[in-house]
Amino acid sequence: MNTIEPVNLKELQETNFQSLITHRIRRILMICSNYDAFILEEDGQIESRIYEEYIELNLSNPPKFIWAQSSEKAYDIIRSDNDIDMIICMYNAGDSGVFSLASRLKEQGCGIPFVLLTHFSKEIYRRLMHQDMSVIDFVFSWHGNADLIVAIVKLFEDMLNAENDIQKVGVQAILLVEDSVRYYSTYLPELYRLILKQSAEFLKETLNEQQRKYRKRSRPKILIATNYDDAVRYYEKYKENLLGVISDIGFVIHKNDRPQDEKLDAGLDLAKMIKADDPTMPVLLQSSQESFADEAAHIGAGFLRKYSKTLIIQLADYIKEEFCFGDFIFRDQNRVEYGRAGNLKDLEKCLKDIPDDVLLYNTSRNMLSKWFYARGLFTLAGRFKKMQGSHFRNTDQLRQYVSQEIHDYHALTGRGIIAHFDKDSYEKYIWFARAGEGSLGGKARGLAFLNSLILKHKLNDKYPSIKVSIPRTMVIATDYFEEFILENGLQYVIDSEVSDDDILSEFVASRLPEALVDELRVFVSTVTSPLAVRSSSKLEDSNYQPFAGVYTTYMIPLTDNKDQMLRLLGKAIKSVYASVYFSGSRTYIQTTGNLLSEEKMGVIIQSICGTRHEGYYYPMLSGVARSVNYYPIGSEKKEDGIVNLAFGLGKTVVDGGHTLRFDPKYPKKILQLSDISLALRDTQKEMYVLDLRPGSFKTSRDDGINLIKLSVTDALKTFGYPELVASTFSSADRRIVPGVTAQGARIISFDAILKYGKFPLAKLLEELMEICKKELMCDIELEFAADVIPEFGGNAIVLKLLQVRPAGVYDEDADLSYEQVKEEIHEVLLTSDNALGSGSISGMEYILYVDPAGFDSSYTRQMATEISEMNGYVKDEGGNCLLIGPGRWGSSDPWLGIPVVWSDISEAKMIVECGIPGYQIEPSQGTHFFQNITSLGVGYLTINTVTGKGMIDTERISSMECIKESKFVKLFKAPSELAAYIDRESSRAIVGL
Repeated sequence: MNTIEPVNLKELQETNFQSLITHRIRRILMICSNYDAFILEEDGQIESRIYEEYIELNLSNPPKFIWAQSSEKAYDIIRSDNDIDMIICMYNAGDSGVFSLASRLKEQGCGIPFVLLTHFSKEIYRRLMHQDMSVIDFVFSWHGNADLIVAIVKLFEDMLNAENDIQKVGVQAILLVEDSVRYYSTYLPELYRLILKQSAEFLKETLNEQQRKYRKRSRPKILIATNYDDAVRYYEKYKENLLGVISDIGFVIHKNDRPQDEKLDAGLDLAKMIKADDPTMPVLLQSSQESFADEAAHIGAGFLRKYSKTLIIQLADYIKEEFCFGDFIFRDQNRVEYGRAGNLKDLEKCLKDIPDDVLLYNTSRNMLSKWFYARGLFTLAGRFKKMQGSHFRNTDQLRQYVSQEIHDYHALTGRGIIAHFDKDSYEKYIWFARAGEGSLGGKARGLAFLNSLILKHKLNDKYPSIKVSIPRTMVIATDYFEEFILENGLQYVIDSEVSDDDILSEFVASRLPEALVDELRVFVSTVTSPLAVRSSSKLEDSNYQPFAGVYTTYMIPLTDNKDQMLRLLGKAIKSVYASVYFSGSRTYIQTTGNLLSEEKMGVIIQSICGTRHEGYYYPMLSGVARSVNYYPIGSEKKEDGIVNLAFGLGKTVVDGGHTLRFDPKYPKKILQLSDISLALRDTQKEMYVLDLRPGSFKTSRDDGINLIKLSVTDALKTFGYPELVASTFSSADRRIVPGVTAQGARIISFDAILKYGKFPLAKLLEELMEICKKELMCDIELEFAADVIPEFGGNAIVLKLLQVRPAGVYDEDADLSYEQVKEEIHEVLLTSDNALGSGSISGMEYILYVDPAGFDSSYTRQMATEISEMNGYVKDEGGNCLLIGPGRWGSSDPWLGIPVVWSDISEAKMIVECGIPGYQIEPSQGTHFFQNITSLGVGYLTINTVTGKGMIDTERISSMECIKESKFVKLFKAPSELAAYIDRESSRAIVGL
């Protein structure tokens, strides 16, 4: 039975690469004679060579050198410069003060590492033996090689950072045990070269520059011990994070022992101790005496002969094989190879084919774990280190577990970042990729921001029954748009008067850049769902320039023929490009004060959230959540926000169709469902779905060319989970019952989710709005879609966040205030302290007025007919009106108000309910027409002059030109367009001339 816990996504997200290598060697004080300095600088060009070495090894920030020609000068520099990180002294017999300087610094508690570089000779060695070497941290044999300086810098950085990086984060280490200055001076540069080459290999798996920067820090470290005691101390302290041990055989036991006191087989003792503690720990022994080879083999250690001409090559081969550098090679006990993997993608493929016994052999020896550790995949490595074959019922379960762990980890690393699109390494796990080097465009920036917020706030798995993510996305940056325009000679379109249809035809007939087509072909090969192709221009979704809905979005079906799908995708991209130059776009760009030549188009390609149903494709629900409610009806509050949901594709919501509208704080209190007549009248009747026939997508300015409207009643018959979406009106007992098992009219209520809490969607949306509002520092609008996750049997859904943008906070009225508008109005016609809506309302030249003097509540039906006729007149004139009348507009009870339907008052841009003496009806606050007023931006005012709440200048209105009059209703023509403004913060409104 599997006793290993499932992969902890939260844990996988929290490897803190930023905390690695916090201590750096940046400034090195080099003490040497002027002659040595000349040789190093002019002949050796040491700084240039070290810089080149850093670049070649993919390292950043090479150290800066400060030069001193004597120990006295060096001491003066150290006293005045607090930023010296290391002292390297070229040994010079003429400067006897070097050891005095080192001793003096140690006595003063100076912790700066002190390194002695010397040319190797017996005479120099003899002289050094007469010095107090305890004040020197390390002696190295110098042959003018710049890579030794690099190795020294990296060694001391490893020593400074070992405690934190190895023990707290999980960075791996190699323990080198060697007391020969010559040999460790030779080994270290080679070891670091191998390690840094290994790092360069696993950096190829990173998806962007930031990942490369952080993963670079996770390279294995080198720890060096020159005696038995230090070797044991290092092993005991770091053994949980050692890749392996490389050890001499003969060396001293204690730190200050004389070389002649070395124990000739100390390395064997060390190897035996390590192998007894951990039989799987690789140990490589080396000696000049071939006779030790058999003993090394007996205890399971490797062996190298020190004087071998191929020593370095053999060392590299051993490290690659036993320390799991390079490819992971699946071998059996007889060393027969069954497969190899250079990255996680290859490893997943290998796992499908290797025999059971080979899988067991490699997992039981912690080889996978070591390979992950060596590549900086610490959390995944830690989980595999705990794994034993006995934890599983059989090898099939083991294989499934290993594959799933790698899959989950690999998938997670692709989330929350913007990956650079590389056609050679792109794969399905990459969630957000950017093709091109230009701007992402406004929508894509918002989407990338959402992607990062999901990771930052750990939202993906916060709610067990709702998985949160963005759709899998590829963004084509704006530089490809510019290249497309130039390559096809389409610049002329900017200044020409060409019809929209001709522009579209010209663009679709043009060729996309070849490099982009190659990238799209790779992307399409990984696609498993239909695609949405959306605009993402430089100007879209800017706080100060709301471009929502100006450009087009196309949807294309998934086809088995990938070449066919690539053609459809190319056509959609070129259609989005063309929309920049359509007449509507040109006009809008001009009215916002921008230049058409400055607009650049990026394109978002997204997997569409949804499932296939009888030849159509759509999600369970789509919606828009706004953090501010401009129409707080009834008990709703502005600051609670508002959500609109629809069954099917989001075009229903975006186009202002019938949706379910609710306050996310009170999802059980839904106005549309509070009354049976409202539920039957004002809930969704039709839905949009994607036609999956490839031929349904044609070149058209209509981006809904292949979207079909279906009756929700018909769609529910083939939808897999209708009980999550709908309720039923039971005419027998006049009530609405959950689900669709009963006979009767279907009502899109989402009761199972909102009323009965099947999924905490409202709570999640409330949290998302709060997070986005805080991060953007303004009110926001969030588009989303959700669908059932089939493998969870209807008990879990995926919520896809499609877009976030400012909710019109910085519109053209941002600088206006109620008091300012009031001062600019010459004649005030009415005011209200209870208004719904936001900002200026323009275009009203007529006032449709129910005269309170002749009002009789028993004739409200006749009034509705008269109002409808006058509304028709206003419509024919191409105008809009201010509607004023007593009681509740649209009430089904004629005694409470005038029972108009929306078509009777469709030309009203502002509606006023007023109280009159003897007719004090509780105001409706627009409840009968909330769907229309909220989607069309109609102002809705309540005024009661009897109780002193607001005012209406009836005399001034009556003095205007009356162009139509009936028994109860009058239509006035204002002398000029009415000035109207609603302050959303205070709910005050004013209308005047």
